[in-house]
Amino acid sequence: MATSERLGVDVIINNIDNNPACSHGPTVLFERFQSNGRSRQYYACSACRDRKDCSFFHWADEKFSKTKRDLWDKFIKDSEPKDTEEELSRSLNEVLSVLPSERIYCANCSTLLTTARRSKHKACTLITPLTDIQLTQPSSFLPPRESAKKEAQYLFASSSVDVIINMLVKLQAKRVLCVGAPRIYEAIAMSEKLEMSALMLDIDERFQSFFKPQSFLRYNMFNHYFFDGKKAKETYQNFIAEKEKLVLVSDPPFGGRMELLAHNMKRIEQDWRTARHLDPQEQLPVLFIFPYFMEPQVLHNLSDFVMLDYQIDYDNHPLYSSGPKSMKNGSAVRVYVNQPASLFSFPESEGYHYCKPCNRWVFNNNKHCKKCKGCMSKDGRTYRHCDQCMKCVKPSWLHCTECSRCQPQDHKCKSHGVNGSSKTICHICGGSDHKRTDCPKKKKRGESFSSENAGKKKKRRKQALPSNLSEERERNLDILSQIISS
Repeated sequence: MATSERLGVDVIINNIDNNPACSHGPTVLFERFQSNGRSRQYYACSACRDRKDCSFFHWADEKFSKTKRDLWDKFIKDSEPKDTEEELSRSLNEVLSVLPSERIYCANCSTLLTTARRSKHKACTLITPLTDIQLTQPSSFLPPRESAKKEAQYLFASSSVDVIINMLVKLQAKRVLCVGAPRIYEAIAMSEKLEMSALMLDIDERFQSFFKPQSFLRYNMFNHYFFDGKKAKETYQNFIAEKEKLVLVSDPPFGGRMELLAHNMKRIEQDWRTARHLDPQEQLPVLFIFPYFMEPQVLHNLSDFVMLDYQIDYDNHPLYSSGPKSMKNGSAVRVYVNQPASLFSFPESEGYHYCKPCNRWVFNNNKHCKKCKGCMSKDGRTYRHCDQCMKCVKPSWLHCTECSRCQPQDHKCKSHGVNGSSKTICHICGGSDHKRTDCPKKKKRGESFSSENAGKKKKRRKQALPSNLSEERERNLDILSQIISS
């Protein structure tokens, strides 16, 4: 029997708070499509794209059994931090009371300690000494978590921190909500000149050892989940409720689903309006950090945003930083804003200039095109104008007569849309007037599988339910290996 081609996975934005939960909060509803018009929905972790990091999986059309619920409830409870807020605060105060040479951070146990307790960590990786500045800027010495499919953690270079801080000053920010972006939070918290206060929301539990609960909350930006429950959410709501001007800075993992990021930024904006009793049209200023090549997805989900032509550099990213392995055209990461681009200026010393016709600052290689009436470059190179396409294109692209548009030199003709067009097509029926989620030929959810697969499904239900989380994890990984890899 021929197998159907898999066409990828869509996110279904529903009432996420009511979805089954894993150790990272409520899961997300996904839908897997196939070329025969069938699809099936399932729940999986919102934060981890590699299911070895979080193996939660549940078909949406199957009952969530009490056995499975009990297994995950136990796992969630076991995953909670062992130290309470009081214990973490006491450890920090104890470390601050001794000399830098007596201060230790255990990278294995993610805890601060003094030399008096060193004997319990003989087999661990220890970081010592620790200065006062390091304790207030832990991102300067904590080993970054660089899992591309989990909590990928890349840290802004100091030059980019300065530019973002200047952007916040231009916006007259008094309160800054940092979703991720630990370097921005630390810069604000350390500064004696900036008249700003900041609250950091991040999934990395290690920051709890260094920052008080009034300034750091463990948070999942993909489902708007606060790990410490009601008390943490009250801290967040109190912070955004103040009448001082609030600005949101978001620096998500680049592999994250844009639909979820946008949805939860809008939830933050709505929380802010509710807390401040503002009208629905009031807009929360946002600085959103994301790659330029994701601009179509960003603008599709955040239509009132614009991409600025400033290249964000990182200290520890192999491509988006200064160094021999960095991209020759500069970093691919940009700042997206829902404010006028003309508000922000960038350093001439870093290769930027003011374009008077565009009324905005751009990179020096971004030359103004009189025909397009704008500075059209996206990737740091000087684009050239194609009269046949009637737009500026990348300098290495050539006009293809068969595709009727400019394309990379090694492209395959007619690979873009119907008859070489750039129109969006439906992966299920090939139509150009809708996407696959709205396809009239898509089977109903109850018709997702053939009778043969239904028989297999029925047979699977007769099998014994997992008796522990290890068995549950192995079974889920087996299912996901068939669904996710395509």
